[in-house]
Amino acid sequence: MRILVVLLTLIFALSLNAASFYKEIENITGKNTYIANQKIIKTLFKNRSSFYTKGHLDYPRVLAVLKENHLLNVKISRTTEVTLSFATRQKHPVAFIRLIKSALNELGYSRIDVRKVIRDRSGFMYKVAVYSASAPDPIMIAESFGRKSAEIVKIKRFSISSWRYFVDISHIDLVPDRLPNQKKVHLPKPLEPYWVNVSKTKIVVLNSSRLNRWHPEIVFYDRYLNIVDNFSKDIKSYNVRLKVPEDAWYMKVSDLYTLENLSRGLTVYLANRK
Repeated sequence: MRILVVLLTLIFALSLNAASFYKEIENITGKNTYIANQKIIKTLFKNRSSFYTKGHLDYPRVLAVLKENHLLNVKISRTTEVTLSFATRQKHPVAFIRLIKSALNELGYSRIDVRKVIRDRSGFMYKVAVYSASAPDPIMIAESFGRKSAEIVKIKRFSISSWRYFVDISHIDLVPDRLPNQKKVHLPKPLEPYWVNVSKTKIVVLNSSRLNRWHPEIVFYDRYLNIVDNFSKDIKSYNVRLKVPEDAWYMKVSDLYTLENLSRGLTVYLANRK
């Protein structure tokens, strides 16, 4: 009798797990697509356990399988407003918003209208609208987030023009590309302020061409874009040497007045912590 109870409990747990898994797939494909292709979907994902990572779906992999099998339809019949909600439990709105805007800019969306911002005990939610004949490709959003160590833990598709992404940003790295250590690197004329990863840096040296008119404005941020320290100088400068605060993760370098004053770029030298 006890063995029967254990077996029934196990079967019930497995059926619940399967139902939850396929509900997640339906959340991505949409109900109609899921119902019409249910047998194919169950064949594609028969080895359900291989599609999990860290306790949740491995969304980049799941999305890739759906797209390869033409089950990820994001096309809309005409250009329309597409609403995207991004939610996170981590309460770091500045870093989260920068992550979202960066991803959408990479996808070619220059017009991003903010629809709603909510910050409460459960975390932070940022809702925007873009305008397109298709919803932003979920795979490209996941890849963009992944490059910055942010992870999609759930996707909810309300309709083809309304999506919600749940994101873990506890390990976010907004500037993943690092400059080489103990080597001078020339950065060209900037279109926007320079962002440099200084998470392992002790000393930074910045050199400006004599043909520039640089008035330094340098801000150090922690991992979540809280300001740690800043430095500015209201006179034309050619050399700046700074000790990087221990909690600093990024350094933003600009000019107090205009980036045109950096028309010849800057040379950066980083000395790492031992």
